[in-house]
Amino acid sequence: MARYTQGFTGPSARLSGGAVRPSRAMLPAERKQKTLDVLLTNGKVGVAELAERFNVTRETVRRDLEKLEAEGVLERTHGGAVAIVERDQDLPYLTRESFHRPAKQQIAHKAAQLVDEGNALMLDSSSTVFEMLPALSGRADLQLISNSLRLAAAGAESEHALITVGGELRKKSLAFVGGLAEESLARFNVDWALIGCKALHAETGVLESNLAEAQIKRVMMAHARQVALLVHHTKFDRSALVQIAELARVDVVITDEAPSPVWQSRLANLGVRLVY
Repeated sequence: MARYTQGFTGPSARLSGGAVRPSRAMLPAERKQKTLDVLLTNGKVGVAELAERFNVTRETVRRDLEKLEAEGVLERTHGGAVAIVERDQDLPYLTRESFHRPAKQQIAHKAAQLVDEGNALMLDSSSTVFEMLPALSGRADLQLISNSLRLAAAGAESEHALITVGGELRKKSLAFVGGLAEESLARFNVDWALIGCKALHAETGVLESNLAEAQIKRVMMAHARQVALLVHHTKFDRSALVQIAELARVDVVITDEAPSPVWQSRLANLGVRLVY
């Protein structure tokens, strides 16, 4: 690991546990992402620990935690905060977007390898699938169809043809849902449906936390020749409110880390390709 010492005197730039203190303060978005990752991993964070890790003042960390508390992600405690978020909770999109973003980008780049030039794709409103847009850069003659307002805004600068569907805007997910969105999606037949989910369960399959979102994903799957599920490794062996589909309905599962041998065997027996 490279050693960073700029801005510090002597060899004390190295933190406890062998970690290296950064030579610059992180941007707010970077701090938010890493704070959320620590919360999901450890269930709690400490102000002093984060201030040292991010090379900022404790007051800066406290302000960061206040903002996350307002989003309903954590509860402030003396000297830090504890997580109150569950992975299957229906969180706002802009909060979810910060979770595990480097891993989501890796998953999206793996998924992009499935896509051939000239393909038509349906992309749902999940934060992992959103990362497909830069991952597909350079591919020629793609047709993208989505219910995501966030993707539509970013797609204005994309070289790909992009069709967005109307309907009721669900503000929490920045996605169009409901009958009009479903009818619009049903007019198309595509090569791939690229979707995310809240959980994967051995018995109940692919799961989502919201009924309207689950129905949009079902329509996308029904009108695609192949279905790819883009899922972070933490979503295996979890549960959520609504079933999207049985596991056998998926053609490819793309994740960032190898799931357990039990899951590898289960997917293989169902004929589901696993990419990690």
